[in-house]
Formats: sequence, C-alpha cells, structure tokens
Amino acid sequence: MIIKPTLPQEMTIFFDQENQPNKRVQMGVVTLAPGEKRPMEGFSRHDQDEYSYVVSGLAHTILEDGQDLVGKPGEAQLIEAGEGHINYNDGDEPAVVVWMLVERE
Repeated sequence: MIIKPTLPQEMTIFFDQENQPNKRVQMGVVTLAPGEKRPMEGFSRHDQDEYSYVVSGLAHTILEDGQDLVGKPGEAQLIEAGEGHINYNDGDEPAVVVWMLVERE
C-alpha cells in the first residue's frame, strides 16, 4: 500500500468556541481525498475526546499503538483525549467524515 501525502484540503468547522454557547464542543466535517493523509508527519492529538462518523468512502485511523481502524460509511469511532492518531484514505473516492471534539468535565 502506498499513501502519498498531499496538501490537506480545507476542513469545514460548523461549531467551535467562537460561534456557539457550549465552549466544550467543536464540530465539523473533513473530506480526505484519495491518497490523503493527516497529519502529513507525526500524530494528531487533542485535549478532547474525538467522535467521528464516516458519511462516505473509507477513512482509516492509525493509533500510536499500531492499530489500523477502518471506518466505513455508517460507522462511528471514538478516539480518547490524548490518543495520538493519523487519518488516511487509501480508497478510490473521497472519504467524508463528520467529527466532534468534546471536552470532558
């Protein structure tokens, strides 16, 4: 398998700390083009739990411990706060993923 890093496409943020009253939640959607990997180097990490729902395509999540979780349309994932992860699309079509970051109490 070859995953080519590409320049990330824009991510759409629906709700964040600037435009809604619940400062503990952020929500958006990201489209990963075929062959796209995020981040291009290292692991992404959040202070919040990350919930994601795959709308279309295949969206892989590799955790720091090496697990490769394949998200298919209609499936959801939870990445706990602080867990390093990489997202990539090795399919032939864009992967569309709705995500939420939720701060723990």
